[in-house]
Amino acid sequence: MSISVIGLGQIGSAIVPHLLASGREVRVWNRSPAAVEAMVKLGAEPLDDVRDAFASEIVLSVLFDDAAVRQVLTQEVLSLASGHVVHACMSTVSPDLADQLHQAHQTAGIGYLSAPLFGRPEAVRLKAANICVAGDASLVEILRPVLESFGRLWVVGNQPRQANVAKLCGNFLIGAAVGAMAEASGILNAENADSDAFMTLMTETLFSSPIYKNYAPSVTGTRRLPATGLTLPMKDMDLLAAVSTKNELDGRLLMALRDSLLQAKEMGFGAYDWSVALGSAACKR
Repeated sequence: MSISVIGLGQIGSAIVPHLLASGREVRVWNRSPAAVEAMVKLGAEPLDDVRDAFASEIVLSVLFDDAAVRQVLTQEVLSLASGHVVHACMSTVSPDLADQLHQAHQTAGIGYLSAPLFGRPEAVRLKAANICVAGDASLVEILRPVLESFGRLWVVGNQPRQANVAKLCGNFLIGAAVGAMAEASGILNAENADSDAFMTLMTETLFSSPIYKNYAPSVTGTRRLPATGLTLPMKDMDLLAAVSTKNELDGRLLMALRDSLLQAKEMGFGAYDWSVALGSAACKR
């Protein structure tokens, strides 16, 4: 079975070694050549043209955002694919774009799934990613052994857009947890209490989960996570807000998180991880 990986950012580059370790033929394409060269050294086959990726039986695309997906996965590219191809888009994109991709793939006569994942690159390297998948059940089973080589599958629906909505909802829940920790930390600091001791209490008892354990010390400043910027979380919250508004839902907590991120950016924390940005902003208000 041949697999093509389109997009070799941190996540794409972490996926390729697992595919190679499974003994599969792996082809790679990326707009910048350095990442391709690194994967070729591991045993992958380079592709000069993204259209050639769709000569494989399975295609995994891991592109940055809606704009990158639209630029790379054009109707022309899809129209040249052979009918046996199954493509899983692993990018965190808008549900509306997922609908458009689904339709474009149907027009081209090829299979399509949405499969965005939860997990930083280090989690992917440890085969600990959690992958939201939605689409035709038969296609899910075709992709299952490939995706399970680097994570766990969670089927959340039979329409591709449902996986994209689920990913955005998951990111919202993470952001809400981070925002709540930031506000609690700000209150404790204002009272000259030990916020680190409090967070240890919470993460060892009531909130003993990976999200709280990972983000709490970053919120308090004890162990800051690497700077990733607020652009992506703000983009995700905007996409989810559009879904909420379209369905005429309340969304007040979502709007509050969007406002907190915007305020943190305006206060000069836009380059930081959102745990650092929200934690720092809460202590300065």
